[in-house]
Amino acid sequence: MLITERRRRRANTAVQALKYQLAQCCEDGRIEAMVVADGDGLPLASSGDTFACDEVAARMVLVGARIKEFSGTLLGVGNAWQVQMMKVEVDGSELLVCAVGGTPESRKRQITRGAEGAVRILAA
Repeated sequence: MLITERRRRRANTAVQALKYQLAQCCEDGRIEAMVVADGDGLPLASSGDTFACDEVAARMVLVGARIKEFSGTLLGVGNAWQVQMMKVEVDGSELLVCAVGGTPESRKRQITRGAEGAVRILAA
């Protein structure tokens, strides 16, 4: 029986696998950046614009403490990012999955895909 490998790259660690997942989401959705952050706003994995990932992760943790999902404009010093955020739970810890840029439809589609990937990869 012939098995077709669906992955283009194979990771040795969960963090690298998550980075590959986020990078593919960014590419497929034409999104500027994606980040998975812990409850303190520290990025666990990201892809795309590093500054945007760090800033969005740090700021979204303040919003994420009160809500499960967010879609809108996040303001920073001299910046305004179009952001979609979804909280996921992995092993009792809440993580934030954020998408920056792109269209609202692509952010929603890729944030769902990224969140499902984060849960699958980090729960393994």
